[in-house]
Amino acid sequence: MNLMFHGVLILTMLSFCIASNPNTIYAMRMYVTNAIEDNIVVHVVGQGGDQGNRTLAFNSEFDWKFGVKIGTYYKGEFWWGSKFQSISLFNGQIYCFDGDIFRVQRCYWLIRPDGFWYHFRNDTFPGNWNKFATW
Repeated sequence: MNLMFHGVLILTMLSFCIASNPNTIYAMRMYVTNAIEDNIVVHVVGQGGDQGNRTLAFNSEFDWKFGVKIGTYYKGEFWWGSKFQSISLFNGQIYCFDGDIFRVQRCYWLIRPDGFWYHFRNDTFPGNWNKFATW
């Protein structure tokens, strides 16, 4: 038992040393893809700063990378014509983690007419995508 505790402790400390930022637990790359045949406007803001406004044409993508720390969050504000929705893109409730803290994790968002879908792999839709919200 004591040996196992020390092993977990060493691995945890090693992961903090390997990270590019000493406070970063792991790296995340976020992708937001417009699957609506009209342009949408996306504004992303979070603990890591304001990613700005982007106008996404059909099938275009907005992506950014950030270090995950305790309490990291990002939210997206989306406009599609007269429709508006504000959702969490990354927080403790969004599961986009494959368990390997030593490589960059990925989270894919697909914005569709029926709502907002996410997955930790860029699988073919609908597959195992999770619906998070509607317009």
